[in-house]
Amino acid sequence: MSDILSTGLSGLLAFRRALDTTSHNIANVNTEGYSRQIVDFSTRNPTPEGSGWVGNGVQIDSIRRLYSDYLVTQARGTGGNFERLKSYAAQAERVNNLFSDSETGLAATIQKFTNAVQAVAASPTSIAARQVFLGEANATVLQLQGFDNRLRDFASEANGNVVTEVNQIAALAQGIATLNKQITQGLANNNQQPNDLLDQRDRLLDQLSAKVNISVVPQDAGVINVFVGKGQSLVLGYTAAKLGTQPDSFDPSQTKIVLQNDLGSVDVTSSLNGGSLGGLLDFRKEILDPARSTLGRISAGLAQTFNDQHVKGIDLRGALGGQFFSVSDPTILANSGNSGSAGVAVTRTDTGALTGADYRLNYDGSSWLLVRSDTGAVVPLSGAGTVASPFRADGLSIVVSGAAAVGDRFAVLPTREATASLTVRVLDPGSIAVAAPIRASAVLTNTGTGSVTPGEVLDAANPQLRSSVAIQFISANNFSINGSGSFAYTAGAPINLNGWRVTLSGQPAVGDRFDVVDNRTGTGDNRNGQALADALKKPLFDAGTVSLTDSIAQYVSAIGVSTNQAQINRDAQGVLNTEALTQKSNVSGVNLDEEAAALVRYQQAYQAASEVIRIANSLFDTLLNAVRR
Repeated sequence: MSDILSTGLSGLLAFRRALDTTSHNIANVNTEGYSRQIVDFSTRNPTPEGSGWVGNGVQIDSIRRLYSDYLVTQARGTGGNFERLKSYAAQAERVNNLFSDSETGLAATIQKFTNAVQAVAASPTSIAARQVFLGEANATVLQLQGFDNRLRDFASEANGNVVTEVNQIAALAQGIATLNKQITQGLANNNQQPNDLLDQRDRLLDQLSAKVNISVVPQDAGVINVFVGKGQSLVLGYTAAKLGTQPDSFDPSQTKIVLQNDLGSVDVTSSLNGGSLGGLLDFRKEILDPARSTLGRISAGLAQTFNDQHVKGIDLRGALGGQFFSVSDPTILANSGNSGSAGVAVTRTDTGALTGADYRLNYDGSSWLLVRSDTGAVVPLSGAGTVASPFRADGLSIVVSGAAAVGDRFAVLPTREATASLTVRVLDPGSIAVAAPIRASAVLTNTGTGSVTPGEVLDAANPQLRSSVAIQFISANNFSINGSGSFAYTAGAPINLNGWRVTLSGQPAVGDRFDVVDNRTGTGDNRNGQALADALKKPLFDAGTVSLTDSIAQYVSAIGVSTNQAQINRDAQGVLNTEALTQKSNVSGVNLDEEAAALVRYQQAYQAASEVIRIANSLFDTLLNAVRR
């Protein structure tokens, strides 16, 4: 009788645990990260009898969760990539919207400026047109600086978001380390997996992988180690690394990520990837910093292009034009860890040769190395780095002074701050140099078919630029200059003299003369105004192959393409992540229909076990009654 009772009791207890587990599943159907749990039954050891082995009922071996390492790893990987692309695309869209707007974007801003130049060229003596042009020039500067300010705001927001993400990662790491200890203690208590604690740890790992790529390495006693980046340990057993942020050693406005250990702080910014933090870092490196440098390159290019042509003209008073725009020299940032007394001065010698990249100038104890910040490529330097023989590379002139120590480093930002420093130097509308300083013309008494171009300025600094010059033909194929010399004439060949150029064509007759004179009184002349408008379309960047306006169009287009590609990749990765989560849910998720069926099955089994106990009790009562008689 006692065997029947024991067997029934074992079933009663086992099915009650099964009902408890099923109820636990149902209660957690909406709990994020919860894995469905099932009960593993096995028969208790039987008792030998003369006629064979008699069973002793059922026992619970374990309550385990339905879990697939492969599917979990796949879901974390696709989820981390999706979060990275989502973060990256969201930030890229803001930069794209800033520059690509058809009314207020970068291309529209420069086009408005070009239109104003053309308008003043069309009415060179109009003070009103000149005032409008000056207003548009100042508006262009303000608009460019507005773009730069918005990029600075984006940078500040990105830095703030990086700090937030790092703090959250540190908190998650600490939570995982704490759960490692709790799981080890749970295993030691009854040698069974603490499923709910494992789910909690997996949920933290899922949240962590959404922020940064991680590698999980299982250890003994239920412990896991977590690594980030290029193998940096984030969690080792019961200890979480101290992950934090610090101002960059070159530029305090930039935030870097450091991993603190017994030896100090290690900069891990460049080694972290994936997740929402990786998306922020990629955006900052691939779009935001290049955007500021490219905008500065455009500002510096606008200043040089316009200035180079403006000085070749004369204003309403007949004075040569001065610098129309001013822009600061490249920015130099010394590393806070420098121990030497070296100083670095950098100027732009050729804006057209600027690459738009930032650099690091490093001293190795014997020589200086110039390295691109974006690619790490070493840039060849010519010269000795002195005032008499400066280093030259990528349109820059670099002079080093003082005594450098081994390991001293400087950040060279050729264009990053150019936009912020851009200003209009011309304040008086009458000082806009729209006319050309020289004028070439044929004498009215000429009898040949020769003609001459109005003349263009090659070197406005030439002291003889505005001196009168008479070109007179002494024979059909030879001419003299101011009555001296005999120069061979070739139709269409330019004549360069005194910093100007004219071109003769046709067939002048003997005695024909062509005069090049000062154009001081030519207030209605608009040749330099037209040249100013044309200068914006002349080749400048990329070894003289891309004009300023083309460079703007290319950059705006590139930002649009990058943003569109990021959006496409984000959407595609979202589909992959959804599929991975679905596959994981199919294994680990709670299905209420299945749980309801299990609930009925275990309830019936529980009732049946109760009936076995009742029968055992009845048989025992019958036996007792028989003995009493």
